Amino acid sequence: MESLKIALASDWFFPSVGGIEYHIHDLATHLVEMGHEVHVITRFGDHPDEKLPYQVHRFKGRITMNSFHVSIGTGALKRINELYKKEGFDITHGHSIYSPMAVGVANLSAGIRGVPSVITNHSLLGNSILNPAYIALLRLSLHKVTSFIAVSEAVKSDMLSILGRNLKNREIYVIPNGIDTDFWKPQEDKEGWKEALGLKGMVVTTTSRLTKRKRIHVIPKVAKRIKEEYGENVTFLIIGDGPERSNIERLIREYNVGDIVKLLGRQPREKIKEYLGASDVYLSPTVYEAFGIAVLEALACGVPVVANNHGGIGEIVEHGRTGLLSQNDQGLIQNLVALIDDENMREEMGKNARKGVEDRFSWEAVVPRVLEVYERTMNQADKNLFVLYKFHQALKRGMASAGIFNF
Repeated sequence: MESLKIALASDWFFPSVGGIEYHIHDLATHLVEMGHEVHVITRFGDHPDEKLPYQVHRFKGRITMNSFHVSIGTGALKRINELYKKEGFDITHGHSIYSPMAVGVANLSAGIRGVPSVITNHSLLGNSILNPAYIALLRLSLHKVTSFIAVSEAVKSDMLSILGRNLKNREIYVIPNGIDTDFWKPQEDKEGWKEALGLKGMVVTTTSRLTKRKRIHVIPKVAKRIKEEYGENVTFLIIGDGPERSNIERLIREYNVGDIVKLLGRQPREKIKEYLGASDVYLSPTVYEAFGIAVLEALACGVPVVANNHGGIGEIVEHGRTGLLSQNDQGLIQNLVALIDDENMREEMGKNARKGVEDRFSWEAVVPRVLEVYERTMNQADKNLFVLYKFHQALKRGMASAGIFNF
């Protein structure tokens, strides 16, 4: 494929950090390494963008919600439109159908500038009494997007339910999140890492935002069962922060497991890698996960995973090969015990986990699939602009003084 000029758009980018933010950064970096020109379009924020290997354009809209890291408005879209006229992008790739910036730019791209657009959906909608209204809004706001990417079959199914007949003949491609296998990799001296971090015995790690949907509150109860059988020979590490932290702290006290459950709070990626290097098992109690980037990081580090077989995690973990999957929390405990008791199983699954990530989820495996979607999207784009915009263009041609938008 010849070199492309690519716009990646999302509200969620540095300086905020998370799965989508690092996904965009890693995707952009690897696209640049393959000879493509990449521009990231995002919200305002204080970050040393000049040190990045691609260009970053930041815009502040009239509507700003700092708690959600969102900023959008017609003024920002007008400035983004000027950027499009100047740069001449070949394709736009938005990230998250729940990002106003991603959706707004994707619609501007395809509906005004005639540049094909694709949006990757990284999330599941979830349950809310507002869902019917929200789904109607999503269907309306996504109707000009040329094609979609879902990070798992679970997310694709969710999108099919959301879009319904509004999907029409547009494609939803399934491409998993990629991972930097040079950064996330096994550590040779696990016991040395444990000693350096002040840990001993078996280490079971969980990395997650502390919300009800992630179900991290289950871990103190699991730890109580494990403590009854193994005493203090098993340590549980919970890495992350969020609104459920105080509840989890209360449960740690209630189940009397403060000696074996360590609530470490939010940690930088470098520190998370160290803890995974010292881990024997990764535990994921969630039953509602779109993909599971934290699980993928553990697998890349050669750590076998114990998880509930729901959502996207069941598409990442190969039961009996890279981890053990259960249908409920009782099965979760049984599988955890099985791995604690069997060192050979842990070692074999850890090796399989690393190999599986290299084959399926490394950026070297993922980026060519993304580029294939770009090519198909550009070939299939209908080039039909917004009716209102075409009417405006006709007015501009007919009456020099006419101007609804300065597009």
